[in-house]
Amino acid sequence: MTWALLLSLTASVQAAAPSGGDASHRVVGGVVRSKEWVIRRAPRREEEFIGEVSYRKGPSLLTSDWALFRHEAQLWNARGHVGLQHTLKSGDRIEVSGETAEFAQRTGRGRLSPPKGGLVAYSRIPPAGPPDEGSAQRIDWEGQERVRLSGRVHVWGPRLALWGDQADYEAAEGKLTVTGGRPVVHVLQGDWTGAVQGDRVTALQRPDRMQADGRTQGWIRFKEQPGKKKP
Repeated sequence: MTWALLLSLTASVQAAAPSGGDASHRVVGGVVRSKEWVIRRAPRREEEFIGEVSYRKGPSLLTSDWALFRHEAQLWNARGHVGLQHTLKSGDRIEVSGETAEFAQRTGRGRLSPPKGGLVAYSRIPPAGPPDEGSAQRIDWEGQERVRLSGRVHVWGPRLALWGDQADYEAAEGKLTVTGGRPVVHVLQGDWTGAVQGDRVTALQRPDRMQADGRTQGWIRFKEQPGKKKP
């Protein structure tokens, strides 16, 4: 499901820190590159990276125009054309972009926000075929367990489409919950396809199930089994 892939992306950013330096250097386990690198030791130790900031570790890449790491708080801030990329084992590439990001290394909590009046953009790009794309006013995550898209949430693509005010994905349960604005979830691939609208719509990966609460409406069409005659 789209949200599990997004969570793997945000979790990968926690493993290390952004990049900096025309001369590369290590910061909290990661290698950082940037045009300028400023170290301050008083009143608190922090490192600032300015211009073409980039951090790459394995299949993950974080880029921005500026980044700051506060050692005491173990807190990262980035701004200006912030981009996150992560390549999955399947070969699919996940990309998220916004204007500002914050990540707390100790707690694993982070957020990505868009430019003023804009939206955060999301894409899942497979090795072949069209991508799944999405947008929202903000993305928040907690470690590898939860991710939330808030405000004008919309996802579209060949696999899944949805609309709502908020979408929450919980990794342990493989559960996606969409709320606010009479949300709609449209499953486009699988053993069945369908669309459901309600006050709250929940989709589960295992078992493959969709549930709507409140004033509900929708439809479901099951894939015809091979060799089974139509009634």
